[in-house]
Amino acid sequence: MKKNMTYFLVIGIIICFVFVIIGNKMVSATVTTDLEKLAEAIKNEKGKITGWSLYTRETIDISSNEEWLAQVQRVKKQYPAYDWKLSTENDELKAIGFSKKRDYVETIKILSTPTKNQPQSYLIYEVKGTVWNNQIGIKINKRISEKMEVLFKQKPVVFSCIKGEFSDKIDKVLSSKLSNLMTSLKAKEEEALMEKDFYSISAYSSKLEQSIPTRNHSMNMQIGLRKKGLGANTSIVIGTPIITIEY
Repeated sequence: MKKNMTYFLVIGIIICFVFVIIGNKMVSATVTTDLEKLAEAIKNEKGKITGWSLYTRETIDISSNEEWLAQVQRVKKQYPAYDWKLSTENDELKAIGFSKKRDYVETIKILSTPTKNQPQSYLIYEVKGTVWNNQIGIKINKRISEKMEVLFKQKPVVFSCIKGEFSDKIDKVLSSKLSNLMTSLKAKEEEALMEKDFYSISAYSSKLEQSIPTRNHSMNMQIGLRKKGLGANTSIVIGTPIITIEY
């Protein structure tokens, strides 16, 4: 458990680094393309999709609580149908808006944390659901493209994650399905972490659009496999350029 917590901490640091390095890059016209590729790879190996998410954020320039509140009011005015909640926790200002539809849930967050010089503030957008198909993909692409135009000054990177499940033990998934999945995504393993009932891979896929520069190589995909409960099932999470959800 301690090793896993350390691993997730490292992932968190990487996420912050990624936003600094590629936070201002333009997203492609079809922002769901990578997510569709990941979903197809899991389905091709007889896996079941259990969840998905698209996540993006941008640093915003806020120097006072009054400016934060003004930013919140602007966004609330743009999206009055959202269910908004404002709170303060450990001096961090939070405004969170939810919009729940049949196939997905959208969340907008405006966060501001005090630092020594001035507050560190972010505008975050996330959309997630449990079912993925072509029709939902078309709908979500339209929704997130609209949000990118309205909410963000720049065009921040969209992080895509998909969750799935195989009805096989983790050993069998590692010995066959994982290799096939990597091949279908034209992915090359760069780093791996293996523990009992848990396996994680960092890789580079030529089929995916984003990548993270590192000291010796580039990566744009992470895969996490974990034994699920006491049964024979194995859960899988794939993220590009990295995983941004718990697994």
